[in-house]
Amino acid sequence: MDTNTAAVDRPPRQRAPESARGSGASWHSPVWVPAAVHRLSPPAFPAEGMLLVVDGRDTGRAWVPGTVRTVRVGRDVTGSALSWSTYLGGLREAGRGPRGIVFDLPATTSAERAADLVLPALRAACCSTSPDPLHLAFLATGRARPELAAALGAVAQVAGAEDGRLHAVSVRVEILPAWARDPFHVACAELALPRPGLAEVRHTTAGREIRVLRAHRHPRGTAAPYGLRPGGRYLVGGGLGERLALRLVAELGARVVLFGAGPEQDDNRLLRVPGRPCQYADARSAVQAARHAFGGLDGVLHCPSGGELRPLARQSTAVARETLADAVSGAAHLDRATAALPLDFFALVTDAAPYQAPAGASVPAAVARALHSIAATRARLAAAGSRHGASVAVCRPGDTDRLGALADALGSGRGTGCAPAPRAA
Repeated sequence: MDTNTAAVDRPPRQRAPESARGSGASWHSPVWVPAAVHRLSPPAFPAEGMLLVVDGRDTGRAWVPGTVRTVRVGRDVTGSALSWSTYLGGLREAGRGPRGIVFDLPATTSAERAADLVLPALRAACCSTSPDPLHLAFLATGRARPELAAALGAVAQVAGAEDGRLHAVSVRVEILPAWARDPFHVACAELALPRPGLAEVRHTTAGREIRVLRAHRHPRGTAAPYGLRPGGRYLVGGGLGERLALRLVAELGARVVLFGAGPEQDDNRLLRVPGRPCQYADARSAVQAARHAFGGLDGVLHCPSGGELRPLARQSTAVARETLADAVSGAAHLDRATAALPLDFFALVTDAAPYQAPAGASVPAAVARALHSIAATRARLAAAGSRHGASVAVCRPGDTDRLGALADALGSGRGTGCAPAPRAA
């Protein structure tokens, strides 16, 4: 099964209303394609010109090479952009400026912790007056949380668009290639290769693969065959969710729990439950409130804000961290809290408008790409029987019909889609 296609295991439902019919728009979905390195031992950046950045909270990483210059965030640098500027400036003045930096990010790292580790260094690099190019690899190791590498791929792509001195790539190593000594060796080899257009590479049992976008077209006028049913019971969360929740109530007569900021409020069809998706206890409480009020749930719609456009040179790590926590960790928490429920669908909806041009779109693009990855992972789990219903991620400009876009995605059976094609997908 294609890892980017939703699992469809529900019988057809009633036809959706006209406003929720497909638009026939051209969509773009992410897929992985083989991109083998044909040499037995591909060229790699020399280790003596590299820095390896690790989380100072980690007690130790068995594979980290002892001969590589290692920077521990929280020990050697505080983690602020200023501390990074001071550290890198000192190396350059001593004639030891790095040619490249590899960020070690175990796959268990949360998206918000990755922001703490990566964004201050990127801000320092963008603010540097050095004319020298700098190669950056965001190295995610392990099989857990593929959304981490997806988000970092978006950041890598945007970094290159904003600053021509930066050449960045996200490298996910699930399986160590036969030619590689360790994951650091893989990252150095990727930095010596031409960067893929979407700046995301993975090494799995299938070999080396790169991420690409493929265009497809939804048939015009196709109604959603499952979900979005009249009188349905839905949990809607995220900063962009209120408008969609009100439309579900008005147009479908749906019963909706609106989960997020704001005081608790109850009426016949719309129940507001305060809380933050990034807190698992809050997400679980919202699910329990919906089940208690409605007797069950038919679908989940997580509609987070992707944040505002802001160049990496002026990016606030605190703001980015909060945005990623609510969007990415929030999606994971809602999936976990509803894992055993017989849902029609689990949908992740975000706004494509902020990243139609890459510059300034590091956080919105990271959110959108991570949500696509979460939907694809959930689709695989549904195919294996540990989740129920379709898994979709929809990314459309905010001025378009999100309800229609959701119907498009559900009706086509495709798991993820962007329209129009984002430059920083």
